[in-house]
Amino acid sequence: MERIRYLAALLLIMFFLLPAAGCGKVPGRRLDLPAAETETQAGTAETDYSGVVVYVCGYVKEPGVYSLPADARAGDAVKAAGGFLSEADTEYINLAETLTDGEQLRVPSRKETAADSAVSAEADDGLVNINTADAETLETLPGVGPAKAEAIIAYREEQGGFTVIEDIMLVPGIKEAAFSRIKDHIKV
Repeated sequence: MERIRYLAALLLIMFFLLPAAGCGKVPGRRLDLPAAETETQAGTAETDYSGVVVYVCGYVKEPGVYSLPADARAGDAVKAAGGFLSEADTEYINLAETLTDGEQLRVPSRKETAADSAVSAEADDGLVNINTADAETLETLPGVGPAKAEAIIAYREEQGGFTVIEDIMLVPGIKEAAFSRIKDHIKV
């Protein structure tokens, strides 16, 4: 009977007293960077998680995690992060896009997006660059299997690459007949 009273008292303490002391709050961390805050009855600031929490990174002035209103847009997140750095590609991100909770919003530099555009343009022509293609891509060429793909890669690593597509005939195992099958599918 004594044990039951002890357990009942313990339960009452846990149920009524611990939440009043702040121990019943949902576990979580406060955002280190500016967030929407509300005053609690005790007069201390508490982070408001009723909106969306997003991670803003890349070419912004103050990368970090931000709590924003539920209807926030990408432009609001960039503004919360101090705005764009001078190197940022300000047109890459759709600033009108609605944010979702837990999203990462990465702002690239103009240099990064220019490089991505060059790679996309290169890939769009449908030709395989024999100076940069990996073994799997080289194997998509007619008559090129794993052994020839590895030979192509080994040759370009030893010789520093190909200057014209005809140079591929310098690779052991690739002669005129093999070249004629792949010449319309490759580039340097």
